[in-house]
Amino acid sequence: MERMTAVIVDDEEHCRTALSGMLVRKFPEIDLREMADNVSDGLAVVTRVRPQLLFLDVEMGSQTGFDLLAQLGEEKPHIIFTTAHEGYALRAIRFSALDYLLKPVDLDELRISINKVIAIQNQPPDQIPIAALLRNLVQPAKDRRLALPVSSGLELISLDEIVFCESESNYTTVHLQDRKRLVISRTLKEFEDLLEGDSFIRVHHSHLINLRHVRKYIRGEGGEVIMVDGTNVPVSRRKKQELMDSLARL
Repeated sequence: MERMTAVIVDDEEHCRTALSGMLVRKFPEIDLREMADNVSDGLAVVTRVRPQLLFLDVEMGSQTGFDLLAQLGEEKPHIIFTTAHEGYALRAIRFSALDYLLKPVDLDELRISINKVIAIQNQPPDQIPIAALLRNLVQPAKDRRLALPVSSGLELISLDEIVFCESESNYTTVHLQDRKRLVISRTLKEFEDLLEGDSFIRVHHSHLINLRHVRKYIRGEGGEVIMVDGTNVPVSRRKKQELMDSLARL
């Protein structure tokens, strides 16, 4: 099998050393070409080497890995972010279905990330949602797009298209405005973490709804909401007041 070329851009020397050591010792399928410790040098290295895979730190001094991505041309590599910061940036990364590793990098998590990249390395560049990532960093919530992994690749949808999400064990069915349904191999808890604060609320252990698409609330012990597509969604008793407060703020 042909080895996948890679570059590391990280401003912390001990992190570069640790990651490069793991790649050399444990991943013969990865051909680590070069490393850089800042955005400008990283941009030069990536432009020259044109790696298939880029391990990219998020915060590097006064600049970020996103500054580097914004300056790259159309042919961008696959990205695995490495960061010590569980902050706003990771939320944007999750929206774009890109992978990330929290420092210190765990060997098993690194293996999972690399296997994901290997599985999609032959997809065309327009299936790599870097542009969606960069947009999501600056767009208001209603204009953000979510890249969802489906059997044929990735499906990019705007948040406003989602009516509600329904738990199916370790999968989630995403119900869209056009009555289309997408079955995604993520748990409802993952969608809750991803969409929290963007007019979405989990009203039941099996349902996460978009408040913008609630047509009616029907009283009851917990009650139920009727969505714009006509679906009746139950509301748990402990979530009733939170739902009422959220609807009042719309």
